[in-house]
Amino acid sequence: MTRSFFVSSDSHIIEPPDLWLSRIDRAFRDRAPHVVREEKGDWWVIDGKRSMSFLGVQTGDRFEKDSSELIIEAHFESVRPAAYDPKRYVEENRQDGVEASVIYPSEALLVYGIPDPALCSAAMRAYNDYIADFCNEDPLRLKGIALLNVDDPAEAVAELNRCRRKGLAGAMITVLPPADRPYDLPLYEPVWAAAADLGMPLSMHVATGRAAASVDTTQKSVREVKESAFYLQDHFVRKSIGELIFSGVFERHPNLRVGSVEHEVSWAPFFLFQMDYTYTQRPVRGNWHRFADKSALPSDYFRRQCFMSFQEDAIGIREREAVGLETLMWGSDYPHTESTFPRSREILDRILAGVPEAERAAITCENVARLYGFDLAALGAVGA
Repeated sequence: MTRSFFVSSDSHIIEPPDLWLSRIDRAFRDRAPHVVREEKGDWWVIDGKRSMSFLGVQTGDRFEKDSSELIIEAHFESVRPAAYDPKRYVEENRQDGVEASVIYPSEALLVYGIPDPALCSAAMRAYNDYIADFCNEDPLRLKGIALLNVDDPAEAVAELNRCRRKGLAGAMITVLPPADRPYDLPLYEPVWAAAADLGMPLSMHVATGRAAASVDTTQKSVREVKESAFYLQDHFVRKSIGELIFSGVFERHPNLRVGSVEHEVSWAPFFLFQMDYTYTQRPVRGNWHRFADKSALPSDYFRRQCFMSFQEDAIGIREREAVGLETLMWGSDYPHTESTFPRSREILDRILAGVPEAERAAITCENVARLYGFDLAALGAVGA
């Protein structure tokens, strides 16, 4: 079916400065994420560590400016109001052809790096309350993703249930758990079972390492992030997805869906090849898991139960048959600097050039609608 609109699988809000001060459990209020004003911009501070300044101040500027002219700090007053006002959010995105969006955080991505599990979980609960209220302003078009700290699986399961009751559509887990607690350990089984039973897809987004916010653990703030933190992002998600597949998590939980968000797609074809090669050509070592279905390959579980949200990966689109058309979901990344807004139509026309209309519809709206429960018929009716 030809559709005149898109559904973004990866969009963001900009958290208002008082989000955590007004919502976090009182016991953690003196350690809550808060904003400190500096001359050139406001900076978030998380548990005593400077984190990130405000995004959403130069959406679309990369199309008009050289990258050296783009900024990394700004005051909250410079943030576009649509980035934190749900009604304006919907209106502005519809102008870009985006009729509905899956919503991720901005600053809250970095709360995964809070060392104290109790503070980390408290910050996540406060954000989850906020994003549920935000999306409830227009549940037809806005689907929120909860933050989930899986340090304590029982606590994570309770929060997953709470967030489902609040209307959130999925949850995000760290892309990089601590080195001594990888995702192939049995301790996470209650989380996988609950997510599958609740129909809550689990996402692994860039910049959500549980131990650190970037590749370099010595950095003092986001001001000092090295280039490698961006061009090596897919390293972490490959490790985590591989652990899930090779430990039989997807085999035991066939209704579980786990996705890569904002890592693009081009890494996946070779990753799938390497997994299958390892499974079929390497000698079995120790307690390596073997699938009950003797004909099954790691890539089969990936195509059946994983999803990938991307922005501008034309190379990955050309390899869509290798990774599975059903895994692909486009996202605008609004309102971040690297967003496709306000040129999403133009960019999609370019990267999807030559893609059959039915496949284009699957990539730009149908796959994500099926995963998160968007009503495309209703969206088409109100968008007409």
